[in-house]
Amino acid sequence: MKKKKILNLFIGSNNRGKIKEIRALLPKTVRILTPKHLSLNSPKETGKTFQENSFLKAKFFSKKTKMICLADDSGLEIDSLNKLPGIYSARWGGKKSNFNLAIKKVYKELKKNNLTKQDLFDKGEEDEKIQNKISRNGDRGSSNNSIRQRTNNRKSRK
Repeated sequence: MKKKKILNLFIGSNNRGKIKEIRALLPKTVRILTPKHLSLNSPKETGKTFQENSFLKAKFFSKKTKMICLADDSGLEIDSLNKLPGIYSARWGGKKSNFNLAIKKVYKELKKNNLTKQDLFDKGEEDEKIQNKISRNGDRGSSNNSIRQRTNNRKSRK
């Protein structure tokens, strides 16, 4: 069976940073569409893991668009907080996904558990350097990607 080239790809995300990163990895000949292009709302992320949420989004957008869809879910997992905020990372930032608000909540949770900011980081590193590293790298937490394809009414996951 001859492999078909992917000419169009739907990226199931409204995160401009993620879209930009994915775009940079793809050949320039691939046309990218996002929920914003088609005025689509994202589904509720009801999964219990990053993988479940990414698959849920890929499946949802693939059905809506009849296109191959790439979706991911990522977030911050802090070992000393039992992997919180995890899949709830974006919610910790409020309705506008405010990074500073999310970090304040992290520090509040640390304090409740009798931990300090320094408990998050390697010994000897300065808090400011780490904050700058986090800010520059964007969300580099755990991540999971799902691709969903519809072909002749048959669904397949790649």
